[in-house]
Amino acid sequence: MPTNDERIVELLTELRDGQKEQLALYVEVTQRSLAAQQTSITLQRRIGRLYRIVVSVAALLVAGMLAYLFLS
Repeated sequence: MPTNDERIVELLTELRDGQKEQLALYVEVTQRSLAAQQTSITLQRRIGRLYRIVVSVAALLVAGMLAYLFLS
């Protein structure tokens, strides 16, 4: 039968091991979250560029149509 001191050491060891596992899971989840955020930022930048291009082309087309209508 284990003594009280041995049981306390065993419990503390179990607690430490549990905390190590929890920390490892936290680090893994945090890394995945950061990777997802980076992907999201990259996608938002691409969409922003595409939006600016589409708006610029549309503005040029409208300006061209207006010039054609008023100058013809």
